[in-house]
Amino acid sequence: MTVAVTGPFASGKSTFVRMLGELGAETVSADDLVHRLLACDPETIARVVERFGKEVLGERGIDRRRLGERVFGDREALRELEGILHPLVRREIERRISSSRAPVFVAEIPLLFEGTGREGFDYTVAVVTPEERRRGWAAERGVGEERFRAIEGRQLSAEEKARLADLVVENGGSLDRLREQARALWEKVLAERGSGGSTREEEGRGG
Repeated sequence: MTVAVTGPFASGKSTFVRMLGELGAETVSADDLVHRLLACDPETIARVVERFGKEVLGERGIDRRRLGERVFGDREALRELEGILHPLVRREIERRISSSRAPVFVAEIPLLFEGTGREGFDYTVAVVTPEERRRGWAAERGVGEERFRAIEGRQLSAEEKARLADLVVENGGSLDRLREQARALWEKVLAERGSGGSTREEEGRGG
């Protein structure tokens, strides 16, 4: 079974995905894949430099801080960067799904509904958190108000993500409550997998 987890910035997506990993899921983060591409992939680095200039280069691949400054507040530049990165991330996630032997594969994709990445997953999950709490968590990461608003501006609202998702996880309580919801999701998808519910493998066989 395949699950895509999304949600607004600083909503606790990574924590929720980590909990699913502790239960036995194989997990991957789209953000981690982006970081790896910008640091290590020669083709990606060359394309980014061609578009945004040599000044975005760092000691190891692309300097993400410089690149972020280059696209910050420039919607067209951001769209072009996403046009470079998102297809590569999607391709790598699909490769990992196809080679996975875990009963459940979970991908954390912040911009799932903003792009076309929702296709092919058995379940989509939105993690939603009260805005005040998200702002606090963002501040703890060193993300100021201007940057927070810019990130919010390029994403669908939490309400819209929740509307589009198959399942919604409310992250407004304790870690124990979030862990309970992770276990509930885990048991749900395993039960459907065991009952012969639709999976990528079965769809590939025409079942």
